[in-house]
This record gives sequence, C-alpha cells and structure tokens, in this order.
Amino acid sequence: GDRPQGAVWLAATQCSGRRRVTVARALICVILLALGRPVLGAAEDSLSAMRLGATTGAAADYVPDAACGRCHQQIAASFAEVGMARSFSRGADGPASRPFEGSRHRHQASARDFALERRDGGLWYVQSGKSADGETHKLELRVDWIIGSGNRVQSFLHQTKSGELYQLPVSWYTQSNSLRMSPGYEAADHPGVERRVRRECLFCHNAYPEVAVGSDLPGQPDLFPAALPEGIGCQRCHGPGASHLRAILDGKELAQIRAAITNPARLPWPARNDVCFQCHLLPAVEVIGSRRIGRGDYSFRPGQRLSDYLVHVDIDDSRQPRDERFQINHHGWRLLQSRCYQESDGEMGCVSCHDPHVRRVGPSAVGWYRDKCLSCHQTLDIRHGLADGENGEGSDTRNCVQCHMPIRRTQDVIEVTMTDHRIARGSFDAAALVAPLAPRQPQIRDLQLFGVDSDMGPAEAGAYRALIALNNGIGGRSAAAALARRLAEFRPEASSWWLQLARHQVGQRQYAEAEQALAELAVKDQKLPELAHLEAMISAGKGDSDAALEQLRQLAKREDFHPEVDFNLAIIERGQGHHSREIAALKRFLAARPLSAMGWWQLARSYRLADRPELAAQTLLQAQAIKPDIGDSDRDSKHMEEKRAGPSARQ
Repeated sequence: GDRPQGAVWLAATQCSGRRRVTVARALICVILLALGRPVLGAAEDSLSAMRLGATTGAAADYVPDAACGRCHQQIAASFAEVGMARSFSRGADGPASRPFEGSRHRHQASARDFALERRDGGLWYVQSGKSADGETHKLELRVDWIIGSGNRVQSFLHQTKSGELYQLPVSWYTQSNSLRMSPGYEAADHPGVERRVRRECLFCHNAYPEVAVGSDLPGQPDLFPAALPEGIGCQRCHGPGASHLRAILDGKELAQIRAAITNPARLPWPARNDVCFQCHLLPAVEVIGSRRIGRGDYSFRPGQRLSDYLVHVDIDDSRQPRDERFQINHHGWRLLQSRCYQESDGEMGCVSCHDPHVRRVGPSAVGWYRDKCLSCHQTLDIRHGLADGENGEGSDTRNCVQCHMPIRRTQDVIEVTMTDHRIARGSFDAAALVAPLAPRQPQIRDLQLFGVDSDMGPAEAGAYRALIALNNGIGGRSAAAALARRLAEFRPEASSWWLQLARHQVGQRQYAEAEQALAELAVKDQKLPELAHLEAMISAGKGDSDAALEQLRQLAKREDFHPEVDFNLAIIERGQGHHSREIAALKRFLAARPLSAMGWWQLARSYRLADRPELAAQTLLQAQAIKPDIGDSDRDSKHMEEKRAGPSARQ
C-alpha cells in the first residue's frame, strides 16, 4: 500500500502475460490505491461508489480535475504552473499578502480613485469620486473572483446574489507591478462597475460550470452559480472525463478506456488546432463572432469542428492594415499568417511547439523552442543566428524566437507585451515594438466571416454576418433589414434566428417588423418567456399600455424571467400613475441587479413622483456611488429616459 504509484503501474503491466491481467486492471489498481476507497455493490454507479460526482445539465459528465491527477500525477503537477490552470480563482483565497493588495490608482480622465484592500481575509474593491454636484461618493464591493493567471495581468470580478458577474474597472499588471485601468476603461466615460460578464467571455477563462440544460442558449440570462470551477482544467482539452473514469473502474479493455476520452495528440491536425483555437483564435477583439444557432455556450467538445460551434469574424480597419493588428489573443490568428504554417499543408499548429502541460520560461525555454524550429529547418547553417566572432562551438545559444517572433506591445491591452506568433524574417526594431501605446479605436469599414466551412450557403453566411454586426452595435436598421432579408432566403427552422432578429428590431423600435419575425416561430416555442417579453414591448411600443402592463405583470410572476422585465414594468406602471407598483417593480429589479446606476436613478425619480423627497435623495446617492457623474434625476430625466433598459442583443 505504500508503494509509489509508478511502481504499482510497472508491477501490474509486467504481469500482463498472465491470464485475465490487463492494462485496464492495472489502471484500476492505480486509481483504487490513489483514492483509497473500495468499489461498492455492482448495481451502483462506479463513480458514485468512489464518491466522485459528475456534472449534469448543460455541461454534463465532467468530473473534478483532481480525479485526473490521481493517476496522471506528474502531468497534473506541471500543469498546475501553466497559466490556464491559474486562469480563475477566488478573491478570498491565496497567500496572506498578494502584490495587488493595498495598491491604489488615480484615474485622471474620470477623476476617480481606486484601491484594492484586504479585510478579514477577503479582498475588497474601493472606488471614490465626485458627483456632478460636487459631492464625494464612495463604493465598496467584495472581490469574489480573480480572472487571469498573473503571468501578465489579473482582473477582478464581483458576483451579485442573483448570480451575475461584474468586471471591476482596475487590473493588476504583473510586468509593471502596478494597478491600472482594465482594457476598455482608459477613457473618462468608462463603464465603471456596470460591465456584466457574459458566458461567452468566461468561456475562455474557466472550466465549464454546473448549470441547467438550456441555460447557456442565446437570450438566457448570464447567471453563474456561487460555486465555480477554478481554472481551465484537463477536460477543456480532453473532453468530459466521467466515461473515461467509469471505463477504468469497470475494468474495461484498454481500447475502450482510451476511446472514452479525447487525446488531442491523436486527432488530425485541423481538429487538434481547434482544441486550442476554441480560445486562442480571435481575429479582432473589437467585433466578437457568434455561436452557431442552436449551440449552447458550453456545448463545444474537443474533437468537434470549431466551425460547427463558432462563427469567427474579421474586420477591415481603415486606420490600420490587417497585418499590423496585434492583440493579446492573437496567438492562433497570427500563426495562421506565418509562412511556416502556410507551407505546412495544415500539418502544423500550437502543439508543434508547445507542450500545454508545461510552463517553459528562462534559458531552458530557449533551447526547447530552438529544437522545435530546427526539427523542420534541419539544413540551417550552424552559424545562423550567431553574433560576429562566435564559431558555433560548445553550447548552442541561438534564440530563434527572439529574432523571428519578437516581443510586442498589444494594441488592445496597452499595459502588456507578449510574443508575436506570426513567424517572420525580420529584422525588427525591438524598442519600437514595445514602446508605450495610446488607446485606439478602430474605424471599421467592413466585416468578413473568418474560417467558415464551404458547406455554409451564402444566405446563411450573410445572415450570420448581419447578426454579428447587430450583436456588436454595428449597422443599425440596415443590418436588421439585411438579417431579415437573408432569413427570408433560406427560411431557417430554428426559432432562435427569429427571436434574435425580433430582439434587435424591438431595440430599434421597429415593432411591426418584430411582429412579423415572431410570427415565424415554431409552435413549440410560442410559450418562451423571452417571446412574452418581446410581445409586451411591442404592445408598449404600439401604444397599447394596458396590454403591455398585463403581459409584463404575468411574466414577472415567473421565476425564469430577465430583470429587464421588472424594469420595463416599472416604466409602464409609472405611465399609468401606479407609483406604488412602479416602486415595487424597481425594487425587485435592483434586488436582482444592484449595480445598475440607471435602476437607482429611476427609483429616485419614482420617489420624487410619489412625493417622497428624502427617499429620493438617499436613492440618488446610491446611483452616484456607482456612477459618480450621473446627474440629478429630475434635471436629466429626458436624457435618461432615452437610454432606458429594455430587450436588446446585450440582455
């Protein structure tokens, strides 16, 4: 029982010639010794007998990653140092003191002060600033999660009781050991603490959570359970492990055990790259692509075609040529531009050079990557890359990456530098590549789908192009008209197409067009809560407030509705003069979404309309603590009404 696992494995496999002794049984010995628990009754599920739980719901059959480490100890130990394994962690965990704790930052553009403080074993975000009337306001929020490995940057998230996640405005940049504004927060009118984290965003920063079936489909609220995985684990690249573990525990043959898990190294190169490209291929951060209609956010599995799950999009930027664009998630996109890749006939990818289980830094990494380069460039002169006077004798100190994949400053995360994965000849101005950059906004003149399979027809491709434009706030009514036209051409059966079109049309106050889109929904989808919400907003937009009021009141009684239902209900109740109902609806909205400055501002206005000035003043202070530059609720009422919340592509 005290024998090391490696010895157990060796002893068992050496007996493989004996009758009924197999590699599968040896694996059982290993995992039983590791877990220290006997298998129970034959009728019981083997995972349950070993007290190993598997997920259910939208991302089913995933087991705790610690179970993988029971047998694959060496790989698990080295992978723990890789950035992917450290990509998501609890704010309250970690050492007694972390470098960002106690750090402060003054953002001159917005005249706000930010700090990260440790209190009672937890991490807290503190924001202070002055409102439009000159009064100082302070906001304190618990940091529930830290996103990012810390190799370059870590950002901070707050989770509400309803399960929504919010990104906080500051990040810790490891390369400069400083607290600075998060990417996209550099300007004075940054989103503050109101930027909600969507499932599509967390997809690449963490393992799949335990959530209900269908909750990861388009239009569903972006809610996350209180218990989340911590880091990208083994199964994001190898697929759910429950069947693999059951095959081991049930004594299956080796072929069956291997077939129950995905080994990316055995996949053909396109599928192998897709495992990496599910996260490490993003042509343009300014415009995010779309999941394929019918696919949930947590539905991709290694071995599947990425193009069946995700539609990538590239941009034409009139201010910058495409080959000069360099962003923090450009590993795969820049690699595809490399001559090395283009002349490999698709027989090259991320794992040609990277072992995803090992973090390589320092001098040992130089030799590792040089050997990878020389495995193809075998005829390269031994003097290539040596300084004058060096004769190539002794140890090889040539650094291929330094010359052909230089360090550059990323244009979207301007506090960070990273390796450019477009392999090029050079020469490069190293100092210019890492020089400080100012925040920039692209001037997008066109969108193109990227990496789409030839089996997608032109009408469907055009529909995705229009939908992606709408989802990213591009094109307005012309994009909505293009989407409607394309859907009329190929007549999709999936109701999600028509729901998304109607959602955008309602947001653009095209109520008659939205009614036409909703008429295309399949009978089975006629009772979706999102459909009822859209129909209520159409009624309100067409002036039938009584119908809208009844529809929203009924919808608010359900458990599976968006917080926007209560917000829109409050606005219509106000129009009818029902101030008590209006206030009650806004309170429910704020219980679900307490970081909505708009919600607190509207509640302050509701109190004033109800002749309750003291409560109005107190509530306005809540709004200004979240967004210090928000104005008086009466003075700015017309402006704010124009920005009121409602169904949109970004619910």
